[in-house]
Amino acid sequence: MQYLSYIPISLQRVFALVFTGILLSASFCVSAQRYPFYNLNVESGLIQSQATCLAQDPSGNLWIGTIGGLSRYDGKNITNYTVRNGLLNNMIHSIAVDAHGNIWTGGPDGLSEFNGKTFKHYAIPFIEKSNPGQVFEVRVADNDTVWCRTYSNIYYTIKGQIHHLNIADSLSFISAILPGNGHLWYAKEGVVYDHYSKKTDSFRIPVTTPVTRIFVSKFLKDKNGMIWLATNAGLYKIQNGTVSIHYLNNKPLNDLPALISITQDSSGAFWFGTNSGAIRLTEHSLQYYNKKNGLSDNILNATLTDKEGNVWFASDGQGLFRYSGMQFTGLDETMGLPSAQVMGIAANESGDIFLGTYDAGLFVFKEGKVENITFPSELIPRITTLQFANGKLWIGTRGRGLWTYDGSFTSYTTSDHDLPSNVITSFYTDPFHRLWIGFPNGAVMYEHDSFKKVPLNSIRVSDFITIGSDSLLMSTDNGLKLYNNSVISAFKTNTAADSSVPECLTLLHNELWIGSSDNGVIRYDLQTKKALVINKNNGLQSDFVYTLIPDNENNIWAGTGYGIHKISLSKEGQPVITFYGTGQGIGGMESNHKSVIKMHDGSIWFGTTNGALHYLPHSANTMPRPISIVMQSVKLFGENISDTTYYDSTDNWYNVPYNLRLPYRKNNITFSFHAVSLHSGSSLLYRYIIDGLDAPWSAWSANSSVTYSALPPGNYVFKVQCMAAGSKELRELQYPFEIITPFQRTRWFRLIILAACILLGIAMQYTVNKRKQRREQLLAKLRLEEQAKIRMRTAEDFHDEVGNKITRINVLTNVLKNKIGKVGPDINRLFTQIEENTGQLYSGTQDILWSLKPSNDSLYEILHRIKDFGNDLFEDTDTEFIFIGADEKWKDYRLPLDMSRNLIMIFKEALNNCLKYSKASTVKMETNIKAKDILQIVLTDNGVGFDIKNATLGHGINNMNIRTGRLNGRLYIDSGSGKGTMITLSFKIPSKRG
Repeated sequence: MQYLSYIPISLQRVFALVFTGILLSASFCVSAQRYPFYNLNVESGLIQSQATCLAQDPSGNLWIGTIGGLSRYDGKNITNYTVRNGLLNNMIHSIAVDAHGNIWTGGPDGLSEFNGKTFKHYAIPFIEKSNPGQVFEVRVADNDTVWCRTYSNIYYTIKGQIHHLNIADSLSFISAILPGNGHLWYAKEGVVYDHYSKKTDSFRIPVTTPVTRIFVSKFLKDKNGMIWLATNAGLYKIQNGTVSIHYLNNKPLNDLPALISITQDSSGAFWFGTNSGAIRLTEHSLQYYNKKNGLSDNILNATLTDKEGNVWFASDGQGLFRYSGMQFTGLDETMGLPSAQVMGIAANESGDIFLGTYDAGLFVFKEGKVENITFPSELIPRITTLQFANGKLWIGTRGRGLWTYDGSFTSYTTSDHDLPSNVITSFYTDPFHRLWIGFPNGAVMYEHDSFKKVPLNSIRVSDFITIGSDSLLMSTDNGLKLYNNSVISAFKTNTAADSSVPECLTLLHNELWIGSSDNGVIRYDLQTKKALVINKNNGLQSDFVYTLIPDNENNIWAGTGYGIHKISLSKEGQPVITFYGTGQGIGGMESNHKSVIKMHDGSIWFGTTNGALHYLPHSANTMPRPISIVMQSVKLFGENISDTTYYDSTDNWYNVPYNLRLPYRKNNITFSFHAVSLHSGSSLLYRYIIDGLDAPWSAWSANSSVTYSALPPGNYVFKVQCMAAGSKELRELQYPFEIITPFQRTRWFRLIILAACILLGIAMQYTVNKRKQRREQLLAKLRLEEQAKIRMRTAEDFHDEVGNKITRINVLTNVLKNKIGKVGPDINRLFTQIEENTGQLYSGTQDILWSLKPSNDSLYEILHRIKDFGNDLFEDTDTEFIFIGADEKWKDYRLPLDMSRNLIMIFKEALNNCLKYSKASTVKMETNIKAKDILQIVLTDNGVGFDIKNATLGHGINNMNIRTGRLNGRLYIDSGSGKGTMITLSFKIPSKRG
């Protein structure tokens, strides 16, 4: 890697002298824990690992200069720029941003301005001998004037033109500049200058160290307007017109490592980048951060506090580091813990933290140091869980049984204490100071120096929780089990908890919280018996939950297979989840089972696969706060908009079209957007709406893209809002666009159509009147033809009903004549047949005569005629006939003679078939008038049924089908051997009513 090749040789020599052999003062604090510094490096997309400078634009994007190019970070993605994109040189010495969002860079080849589309370059006059043309620092004044320094000169730009500033001693090296409020501060070796109103005042820096040459590396104006000087000889400030060393606890800060960069965070503390890590200065303390506690031992060339309060460090070789507060600290291998696999955590009354590791044994963390506790055996046991109970530390192992430690070790195994197994899965101390121990094949209760087995089948017990004075729940591989008065029973909730595999339990008031291995967290209310499932569908990053613990503010903390989550409930009872992962500087993303403990001060320790994490609830911590929302793309039917006639111009940074006007058929639009937050994009929530559509705001979600299809023509404004989880501060983006109304939907087109409709209406009315006259003539003709048809069909009916029967009577009469002289059964039978046929002839004649009466044309009378026929037919039989329907209102419906006759004949045939063949005990007839005057008649019997395929060959069914055709209706026959028969007839009743 390349190092400080861009710093002038003279300054490098000075730095080399002061970077080595410097001792820290007594007020200097070094922590034994690891702090959550988030690293952004080449693997994250950074163009090069040697970062030289930092700046933030008005939208919130972080700009990073490196010796290999320029990078822009929006909290989620990194965009890189090199000479191929227009840079003068890939080495960037300095970055500044003006009020318009233009990016100014200084490098070996001069000054450049980048507006998102193009680079504009400013040639530096070659008026100096050393490093000609190189720009080492760029600053933007409050009036948007851009200032830059070369080796020994200062320049400024106004309205696109570069100008040279005449300064004193123009041949010596300028190490720093600071413009603002009409002043320009600049520093040369040992002297600070204030240039204003064409005058220059100078201030010599007092020497308080053995360093003979003092260089100011950076100026900083703090929140109160005081100017600070970060130098190679300590921290100085300009106050009351003089330059003086800064004191901490009455001791001058002149024995620090060389200060290379400086920033002030949101709490007012100062951060300094040095040649080996960083220093944080508060009103009363000084703290050092390097590789041992999570940062870097490399040179930190630049520091910056962003608009959310995060502090950034540009390192020479490891990219960027972000510090967002000390809400989490950590213990891992860099802190002296030999193993990162922390399987168990426990604490004694003194606050000492015991750490059980899977492959390195037992440790204690106290007074800021990690110490090993040596087991008495040669083989170090694999520790699975820890619990401090009754003055002893209980240690569960994998294969080495149960141990206690109170200054000395005691071992318990299956061979000497009849334990279910030498593998321990969990510990739990109940309110009665009884210790419950889980095994892969059961559970044991320890009380009064003795072990008592719990009557369980051979199943794994992963956790315990007390839910009453005499009740205890156990999570097992077979679900939740209730232990009550030495009796085990299944604990059923009738919720999702019954089908999930529980791993850990905790209780918050009347709420049972269940961490599962397959369905996230389940909150079960022991009073209302209702459950709430919280998993990847509504905010968790993993459905495997290893640990659950409540904090002092009634939040639930869940250690999962991917990160740590804080869960709270909104007023509406919906989960509000805050995620902590690598973006918050957490190295151990996967928690270990039951490896968690809450301390007396409310802090929480988590055991993970990469050390132990310590959550400090009252420590200062920056929270995600989106600075702005940017529209990243607008697409039609999933494609970029290529037709330039649809818009006026495009955005410089994302090429998003402005003043978008789309044809009405181009109405499938996808919007992609992103809120710029440098803290953590994973906890940002969005909602959106389109003004102009009758639709409400969408629900809050992490989705940053939405598609609207089939948008009608109109003027719209797409709005998207963003907030961080748990925050009420909103950012909003508005994007207006239009879908052009086609001519056929304009006002003029409607007027033309209206006029055409009026003319068409007049023409149609004329045509209707003509057709009405023709229709009346045609109806008169049709009535005559209909009467002829009725007479013809009436003749056919008389032929069918009377002619055949008369013929039959004649035949029987002839037979009677031949046998007139005989007396016996035959004669009686013949006479009987004559009587039956004569009766049938009479009945048929009566039906015809009944049909010819106009008073019998109503639907009500026709249906009752069929009903009466059915009652008479089944009167002296074993079959029950049931008729349902025929409301009095149906008298208003009139059926033509032809329709009524065919309707009666269809069901006479059907009822006769029921009597003759069905052998049914019940025959049921139902009538109903459905929508649009459709009459439906259903005849069912519970008889023996018949084969429809063979039956359709018979004359009876054929006749029924023919008559149904005359009704313009539909006839369905459903039957089968042994399942009875159902006949359904439906047809439309003529619309004319009486």
